[in-house]
Amino acid sequence: MPTVAPLVAAWRRRLANVAGPARASGEASTGEPVTVELFVGGEWVDLTAGGYVMVRDDSGQIRITYGIQGGEGSQTDRATASLQLRNQDGRFSPRNPAGPYFGLIGRNTPLRISVPDGSGGKSYRLWGEVAEWAPNWDPSGTDVWVDATVHGIMQRLAQAPAPERSVIYQAITDPPLTSLVAYWPCEDPAGSTTLASALTSGSPMTWTGQPELAAYSGFGASDPLPVLTGASLTGGVAKYTVTSVTQYQMRYLLAVPQTGFSDLDVISRLQVQEVAAGASLLSFFDIHYNDPPGGVGSFGGPGTLTIQTLTTEESPFGSAASTTMDVRGRHLRVSLENQISGTTMTCTLRLLDINTGATDSASITIPSTSLSRVLSMSLAPDTLAGSAGVTGAAAGHLLLQLAITDIGDLGRAIQPQGEAAGRRIQRLCGEEGVALDWVGDLDDTVPLGPQGRANLLSVVQEACLADGGLLYENRQVLGLGYRTRASLYNQDPALVLSYTGHQLAQVPVPVEDDRTIQNRVTVTVGGVSATYEETEGTLSTEQPPAGVGVYGSDVTLNLAPPDRATLLDHAAWRVHLGTVDEARFPQISVNLAHSSITPDMRRAILGMRLGARIQITNPPAWLPPDTIDQLVLGIEETITHFEHRLTFLCAPASPYSSIGVLDAAETRADTDGSELQAAVTSSATSLVVAPSAGQTTLWTTDTADLPFDIRVGGEVMRVTAVGDWLSDTFARTASSSWGTADSGQAWSVNGGTLTDYAVSGGVGIHTLTTVTTTRRSFLDTSITDFDYYGDITTSTTATGGSLFGGLTGRYVDSSNTYHPRLEFDTAGVVTLTLRRFIAAAESNLGTYVVPVTHVPGTFIRVRYQARGTSLKVKAWLATAAEPPEWHISVTDGAISNTVFFGTRSFASSASTAVNPQVQYANLRVTNPQSMTVTRSINGVSKAHSAGADVRLATPTYLAL
Repeated sequence: MPTVAPLVAAWRRRLANVAGPARASGEASTGEPVTVELFVGGEWVDLTAGGYVMVRDDSGQIRITYGIQGGEGSQTDRATASLQLRNQDGRFSPRNPAGPYFGLIGRNTPLRISVPDGSGGKSYRLWGEVAEWAPNWDPSGTDVWVDATVHGIMQRLAQAPAPERSVIYQAITDPPLTSLVAYWPCEDPAGSTTLASALTSGSPMTWTGQPELAAYSGFGASDPLPVLTGASLTGGVAKYTVTSVTQYQMRYLLAVPQTGFSDLDVISRLQVQEVAAGASLLSFFDIHYNDPPGGVGSFGGPGTLTIQTLTTEESPFGSAASTTMDVRGRHLRVSLENQISGTTMTCTLRLLDINTGATDSASITIPSTSLSRVLSMSLAPDTLAGSAGVTGAAAGHLLLQLAITDIGDLGRAIQPQGEAAGRRIQRLCGEEGVALDWVGDLDDTVPLGPQGRANLLSVVQEACLADGGLLYENRQVLGLGYRTRASLYNQDPALVLSYTGHQLAQVPVPVEDDRTIQNRVTVTVGGVSATYEETEGTLSTEQPPAGVGVYGSDVTLNLAPPDRATLLDHAAWRVHLGTVDEARFPQISVNLAHSSITPDMRRAILGMRLGARIQITNPPAWLPPDTIDQLVLGIEETITHFEHRLTFLCAPASPYSSIGVLDAAETRADTDGSELQAAVTSSATSLVVAPSAGQTTLWTTDTADLPFDIRVGGEVMRVTAVGDWLSDTFARTASSSWGTADSGQAWSVNGGTLTDYAVSGGVGIHTLTTVTTTRRSFLDTSITDFDYYGDITTSTTATGGSLFGGLTGRYVDSSNTYHPRLEFDTAGVVTLTLRRFIAAAESNLGTYVVPVTHVPGTFIRVRYQARGTSLKVKAWLATAAEPPEWHISVTDGAISNTVFFGTRSFASSASTAVNPQVQYANLRVTNPQSMTVTRSINGVSKAHSAGADVRLATPTYLAL
C-alpha cells in the first residue's frame, strides 16, 4: 500500500499541464514558457511544446548554475542544470528499446534551455549536454519521470586526456604539413636506441657517437630534444616519385649556445641521389657554421651560417652563400629550400629566430642540373673532413616536404612562449574545434610562458589564471568564452536596481569575513619569485587590531620570463584584490515575474554576463549609504510555473573601478596617509589636513585636479579647493595691525606699541622703535607639526648692534617657544640659529651662517619644519633655488604642544639704527593644508574628531 506522501506528489505531477495563471513561469507578460530543446536525430526537438518539461506545478522546477559558485575561488565551475522530464512512454530512458528516442539519446546528448529575450528572440540560459538520465516513478506507476542532469562543456573538457604529443609534433602531423614525406621529432626519451619516425612510412633515425637524448628543454613547444655533442644523427628518406617534384625543403629546430660552434662545423647535411650539375656530380647540401680567425672569412662573419654544395667526394661544388644573422644564443628554425626552374636550381638557406620573429636568408643558383630525390638527412653529420658532433647544439623536428612553404607556417605552435593569454585561448579552442566567445581585446592580455602538455581546459585555465580574467561557458552555443582582465576595468553598470523600488527578490545581505583576504602573495614564474605584502591598513599583515595578521598565498603562473618588477606587479595586483576593505554581497536576487521589473530591465537581467557590474541604489539606512557596487561572478537561476528567479553571486566591483595608468589625466593617486589636524562639526566646510605620522605626501593644489572626493569617517566630501593652511602675501594695507591673512586667519600682535605694526608694499612690518623689546605677530592654532616658510629682510643696515627676525612655531607663549631666527649684524653677516625658550630661559640648538652679504630689502627665505621631536631649519637667498640639505637638524621634545604660530623681531641693546624695520613676506604653512569641501556627498553628515583618517573616496589603482 503506497504511503500518502508519494501519492500526493504523483497527483501534483499529473496536474502539471493544468493551465497556470497569467505570466506563467514568470517569463513575459504573454505568459510564454521556458523552452527546453533536446538534440535528437540531428535536429532540435522542443520538449516544452510536447509537455515533457515538468515546471508547471509547485514542486517541479528548472535549476541552473553558471560561473564561479560558492563565493570563492578564481576558476569558473562547470555550468549545471537539473530538471524533470515526463517519461510515461519511456522516451527519456536511453536503454528502453520501446522508447521513441531509443538509440538517439544517451550520455552527453546536447540540451539547451531558453526564455524569451523580450525582443522577439531567445535568451539561452544554458547550452550543455545531458550527463545523467535518472528514471523515477511513484509506487502506483502512474507518475513516471526522469531527473535529467545537464552540464556545460567544461564537464567534458575537464575529463579529456592530455595530448599524447608535444605542441609542435601535433602542429606538424595533425593534419600533416603539405607534402610531408619524412619527419623525425627527436623527442624520444633517454635510453632509446633509435629515434622513431613520426610517419608510418618512415624508418628510424640512427646515430654515431653518444647523443644526450631528451637533454634539452629550451624549446617551449617541444618535448626535450637531444644534445649532439660528439654525435651524428641520420635518417633515410623513404623512396618517392620525383617526376612531378619541382621543389622540396628540409627543416629543423636548432639551439645555438651563446659561445657558438667551431669554424666550419657542419650542422646539417641533405644527401640527394647523385645528379649531374654541369661537369660535376652533385650529392650533398651542407649547412655549416662560421667562426673565422680574425673575425672575417671567405664564408662570412662570426656566428653566421653558410649553405655549401658538395660533390660525391665531398669536394666543394660551385659557390656558397652565407647569412648575416649572428645565430649565437638563438633558438632557430632552419630551412633548406631547393626548387628547379628549367635546368636551373635555386638553393636557399632561410632562418627564423622563433623568439623574436627575425628572419634571414641566403641563396645560390646551380645551372645545368635537375632536381633529384632526397636520400637522407643528417644533423651534425659524419664527414670526410672531420669528426661528427657540434658541441652544445640541441636539434630536432627534422622534416622533409615536397613543397616550399612560409618558414612561419607553424605560427604560434612553434613557440607559444610570449603568446598573449587571450590569443592562446583562441588558438587552442580553434585547434580543438571548440566555439569561443570573448569580451575585451585578446591582445591586451599578459604574455604567457611555454604551453605545457595538458588537456585543453587545463591550458585555458592556466592562461586565464595568468591574465586574471574570467573563463565562462558560452550560452549561445556549446562552447567557451573568455572575459579579459582589462575588460573588467572601469566598466559602466550593466544593471542598476533600486532597493526602495522593490526590485529585489530577497534582501541583499552584506558579508564581512576573511574568505577572500590575501595580504601577502608570492608569485613564482620559472623558479623566480617575488612577494608583495600589504603592511598598512585595516587588512594589512599587522597583528590585530592594527591589521588582520598574515593571509598569505603562493601562486605559480605561466608567464613569459619577466623581470622581478613584473612579478612584483602581479603579486601586488593579487594583494589589491585580496585587501578590499568593504563588505561583499554574495547574493543579489531578482524575480522576472515581479511587476517592478520593466521590459528594459528584464533584457538587461537576461543579458548579464560574468564580470558584469551590478549596482543597488538607495540601500536601507542601516547599511552604508554608498551605492552597492558588485561584479557578477556566478549566476543561479530557478524557473518554475510562477517565477524566474536569478541570483547573482557577487564580489565588490571596487578593485576593478578607477583603474588607470601613470600620467593619464583621470588618474588620481591617493596619499600615503592623511588625517584631520583639527576636529570639525557636521556643517564645517573647511578642513585642516596633514600627512599621517611618518608620511610626507601632500594633496594636490593644482586647480586642474579639482574637484575630487575624499572619505572621512565614512562621509564622502567633495574637495573644491586645496591650499596652504597659512598663506599671506601681504597684498593689502593695514596700520597698527597685520589685518587678516590671505588664507583667512586674523593676525594678533603683541610687544611694543600698536603703531609698530603695519602692512604696506607687500610686506608685514615690525618697526623696532625701542631696543630689546620683541614684536610678535601670531595666529591661534593647535597645530604642532608643520612645514613653515617665510621671507625675512630689514629696511636698513644694522648699526651699533644686530637686528633679529624669525619664525615661531610650537609657540605656547612669549616665554615658551621654538624660534628659528636670523641675525643681521653690522657687517652684513646673516646667521641662522634655532632658539628654544623654556620658562623664558633661552638655549641655542644650532647655528648656520648664511653665505650672503646682507643688503637691506633683499629677502632671506627660512624654512622651518617640525615633526614630533624632529626640528629642522634651513635658510637661503629667496631668489635662489632651495638647497636640498637642512642647515640645522636637531631632536628636541621639550615643547610638544602649541597655542600660537607666527613671527618675532627685536633689536639688540647695542643697536643705534633709528626705527629699523624687520619685514616679512610670503609667509606660508604648506603642511598642514586647508581644504574647502562640500559635505555629505553620500548622504552622511557628521562631526569628525582630530586624527580622523582622510583618503580619496575612489583612488586610482594602476592597471596590471
